[in-house]
Amino acid sequence: MSRRFRSSFQRGFAAMPMVATFSLLMLLGVTMVFRTSLLRRDQAAKAQLRQDYREREEAVLRSLIAVFPKKAIACMKAGYASSDNHTWRAIFDEALRTAVVEKSLPDVAVTAMGLSRVRRGDVGDHTTTEAAGWITSLTGVAGNVTPGTTAYASVFQGPQFAGKVPPLLQAPASLADVDALRPVVHLDKIYTTQSPGLLADVTKYPRFNLIPYPNIRFGYASPGAPFVAKRNWWAFSIRYGKKVGQKKNYILSLYEVPSQLPIEAGTFADIGRHEDGTTWGAGITIDGGVYADSLRMNGDHGASRVAGRRSIDVEGTTSLGGTAVTDDFDKLGVRERMQAELGTSALPVALSANSGRVVFFPIPTGPAFLTRPAGTPTTWDTYVGGGRNCKVSVEALAMVSIDDQTPVKLRVRFANPAGTVTEMILQRGQNWPTLLEAGGEAMPFQTELTNSNRSCVTFYPALVDAWLQSKGGATVAVNNSYHFSTAPEADPLTVRPFSSPPTAVDMCVIVRKGQDLTPFTQGLSIMAPLRVYIGDDLNAVPAAAPPAGSGLSAGSVYYPPMSIFAAEMRVGTTPFTRPFEHHGQMGSLLSGASTTWRPLDMKSGTEEAVHNQGLQAELSPLRSPAELPPIHQMNWLVVIEEIPQN
Repeated sequence: MSRRFRSSFQRGFAAMPMVATFSLLMLLGVTMVFRTSLLRRDQAAKAQLRQDYREREEAVLRSLIAVFPKKAIACMKAGYASSDNHTWRAIFDEALRTAVVEKSLPDVAVTAMGLSRVRRGDVGDHTTTEAAGWITSLTGVAGNVTPGTTAYASVFQGPQFAGKVPPLLQAPASLADVDALRPVVHLDKIYTTQSPGLLADVTKYPRFNLIPYPNIRFGYASPGAPFVAKRNWWAFSIRYGKKVGQKKNYILSLYEVPSQLPIEAGTFADIGRHEDGTTWGAGITIDGGVYADSLRMNGDHGASRVAGRRSIDVEGTTSLGGTAVTDDFDKLGVRERMQAELGTSALPVALSANSGRVVFFPIPTGPAFLTRPAGTPTTWDTYVGGGRNCKVSVEALAMVSIDDQTPVKLRVRFANPAGTVTEMILQRGQNWPTLLEAGGEAMPFQTELTNSNRSCVTFYPALVDAWLQSKGGATVAVNNSYHFSTAPEADPLTVRPFSSPPTAVDMCVIVRKGQDLTPFTQGLSIMAPLRVYIGDDLNAVPAAAPPAGSGLSAGSVYYPPMSIFAAEMRVGTTPFTRPFEHHGQMGSLLSGASTTWRPLDMKSGTEEAVHNQGLQAELSPLRSPAELPPIHQMNWLVVIEEIPQN
């Protein structure tokens, strides 16, 4: 009995550990499955939360670059004065409202889904005021930024920023502290230190230098390629949420970009075809890129890039920088295929709408660019430039008669060495001799009639330097921009108000004896809200060498920079259709997509079209700030980039 009992007890004792072991293993397995499930759910929740943050962050940054330009303009128009309308806090607040950071789901949708009592774990459901507190300067001041200027150089010397930020600018002393509170874009905000990335001498080119184009998809230029610009920038930190949000540092850059492409316009541009339907001839070549608000490309003519703000229409198959492009370039799949083939998202054809955290903003000009309005200009007016910024103004104060708009009295204003303005009145019969009278051959301003009997004032650039100095004026190195107009209020009985577009009775301007412009070491600009005739060869003599420190190689052929802005332009003044040869850039003052601009639809003095037989054009971009004329148009390129962390 006892033996059987001991045997039974031993069998039971042996079974208990096995049951316990299997139970423990099953429990551990269930626990591991449960733990793995919890970990996966936690990882999925964190991944979704990070995705929520990224999407919200992207929405805020995109809103920020859309809001920023108009606020910067408002600040300039107010003369940088304090105002709640254009502070950095106002910019951030509007960007946050536009991005709708305060709600992830409308209350109606939450109720309909039965989630009213559920605690939300996303990045929404914060007030705009609370969210605004998450955007600070690099030093933690909410609603402020850290400007990229020499006044804040010490902030950028730390290891987390050293070598990761662009060259610093120097702001005017009166605006150095203002820049942290509201955006300062100013003509006198300049480069003062020859930092890496500045390829031209900053002592000679402090306002615009030769800098690398940013690595973005919008193809105004190739990423990393030198272009003429100034980079204003401001740094800030952003964090979504109080605890779980990740803090990142960003640079908001505003590139001031003078118009510099071979063809550039803020309107609809028809490239490759004349108004009568004929296509451009082989004598027309494009070296570089083309930009327009909207454009149609009929052949590439050598262009390597095409960029548009609204739309691009490509006729047939066009080769851009060795890449075949058709009209379906922007369709889903086609764009991705080109990116894969080229190994970059920066394609040779690009729309600004597809460029992510980028806004390309051409500064609007229009016909007002050609005028000199009365009154005190705002900072913005001076910045936009145009006629009001010309150093020399030539106004017709009296004419032969209301039907003969040949000037008999001119008012000429010019800069003198003291930096003030000298005024002279030139009057026929007194101190303004004609060409046939003694001293007339030395006058830079004369009058004549075209073969179609249009009344003109004639400008001789070759004579103006000696004449200015004889009258106590500064040289043409200073007096390098000339504005021609009429002053009807001076003599309403003889002076007609000019029309837009000009009529046959309006005064015109003829440019003669301008073959050699090498004395204009800072370039020459001619402006008029009138018709301008090119009377003979213009800027046909190159300088002996490019300016030192310009970034141009020593063997480069360099011509003094020149620009002509006019309501109309004609080649020659006679019935003979002169051949026309052009080197450089072509642009338009038109804006919006309602008007078609054809860059090479040139006309002779008698309104005949100058077409393929007499038209030669080598269109090329600026290579250096030394090639920037005194008067030019301006664009803004706004970009946001993250400062990489260690």
